[in-house]
Amino acid sequence: MKQEIKQERLLSLDVLRGFDMFFLVGVGDILRRLLGTIDSDATHYIMYQLEHAEWIGFTAWDIIMPLFLFTSGLSMSFSFDKQRSKGLTTLQLHKKVLRRFFILFFLGWIVQGNLLDLNPDVFHVYCNTLHAIAVGYLITALIVLNTDKLSTQMHWGCGLLVLYWGLLTFVPVPGYGSGVFTPEGNLSMYIDTLLLGTFRDGTQYTWVLSSLGFGATVFSGYGVGYLMGKPMHPMQKLKILLLLGAGLIVAGLLLSLQIPIIKKIWSPSMVFFSSGICTLLLAFFYWITDMLKINSWWTKSLRYLGLNAIAAYLLYTVMGLDLVSALLLRGTEQYLGDLFPFIVSLGQFILLFLMIRFMYKHKIFLKV
Repeated sequence: MKQEIKQERLLSLDVLRGFDMFFLVGVGDILRRLLGTIDSDATHYIMYQLEHAEWIGFTAWDIIMPLFLFTSGLSMSFSFDKQRSKGLTTLQLHKKVLRRFFILFFLGWIVQGNLLDLNPDVFHVYCNTLHAIAVGYLITALIVLNTDKLSTQMHWGCGLLVLYWGLLTFVPVPGYGSGVFTPEGNLSMYIDTLLLGTFRDGTQYTWVLSSLGFGATVFSGYGVGYLMGKPMHPMQKLKILLLLGAGLIVAGLLLSLQIPIIKKIWSPSMVFFSSGICTLLLAFFYWITDMLKINSWWTKSLRYLGLNAIAAYLLYTVMGLDLVSALLLRGTEQYLGDLFPFIVSLGQFILLFLMIRFMYKHKIFLKV
């Protein structure tokens, strides 16, 4: 019975991850280019939600990266249990974790686009979503594999966030003091500048110290995944997810009174707030796929994307499908005018989806 529950949860996980990928590779560019031709208060609000918050605050577009990390942790308890059932030892699991970490980190360098320049002036060591997933996954996996009790794991997971909060709040930054959360004066930026130097990405995003926050986000997904693997009535699981999600959001809002919700430094309040949203999204897809048993074209489509999320991300970021789409559709530009960029984005997503669907039909999955 326990194994059946886990298989169902993995279905929900695939659809949730597919939703995240669809939001990134489909909805964003398509809506931006469509609504960019319409001038109204409603479209301005939607356009705002399709961009990252400038500094303090949180938009719909900001949930994409936390949801990637959350689902990475969500699958961890199922994955480790499955591998242990195959007889893998803890040492072998450690080797798999390290292998996955290095592959994800290397793929992050590929996505960066400067790897083959062999130019240290444009190479950034630690700078994107795949890097954050790799580090957050490694931190959480090491906690899980080296502790036996859930209570001990929870202490370590919560400790990541407490440590990060304490460092940001009490450690002074030269020239600014402690507890400063401006783009220039926060401790995370200071540590990045100090340790990465010329290999920084030159943005307001921070990475080294923020790794504690990445680990906490992945761990929040692991905790929810552990909970969902327990044998209990589906309605009870749904209620727990809804309450937990709402509680995390409230915790994030309360903590934001002291340390603002800032995605670019992955602030502790942002971890709580975004993990709450991720948990509510999981509740929705759990209700759809596991309780209502909806298996329509759109849930199947999301699952295609979810099962090959890394492949979809790489195709979207490095394969230039927007250029292919523009080339194929260039004859229509004279008729479409300002709508041509929208049609190009739509064509780009269709190309990507057809490739992912082809991979699914032929059982080709990019696993790391």
